[in-house]
Amino acid sequence: MSDSRENNQVFSKAIEAGITHFKEKYGLNVEFTRHKLNPPDLGTDVGLYGHLVEDKDTEVFLLINYETLEVITVGVPEEII
Repeated sequence: MSDSRENNQVFSKAIEAGITHFKEKYGLNVEFTRHKLNPPDLGTDVGLYGHLVEDKDTEVFLLINYETLEVITVGVPEEII
């Protein structure tokens, strides 16, 4: 994935899937502000970091497989969900 256009497509799809996951599963509106992509030899996961749209102090996290768009884990304050 050396082509930056391909990377942007990966992030766009992963971000869209992550936003949809939080909305459908938890009823939360989130905004992702940064990401961390695993090196290819460590897997096909990307970590998405952000916050609730309504409360920028409430941070959220999502680890998602960028090839299958399968959500691996989420991080959100327990009192919210």
